[in-house]
Amino acid sequence: MIRELYNWVRNIYATPTAESLALRELEDSKRRLLEAQTAREYAESMCKYREAQIKRLTAYLHKATEEQS
Repeated sequence: MIRELYNWVRNIYATPTAESLALRELEDSKRRLLEAQTAREYAESMCKYREAQIKRLTAYLHKATEEQS
């Protein structure tokens, strides 16, 4: 049991291999890509929403000014 604990502590402080560092970086890059894609989807949706809102409000104001004339 002491030997297992010793090995566990030693592994914690061991210098990671290049492959292990590359794997961590790859996984981090994948997570960041997913976050960026989510942000892009949200921004595209907000642009479509605002364009529709502007179109709707412009039509409403156009109709309202015609009725007053």
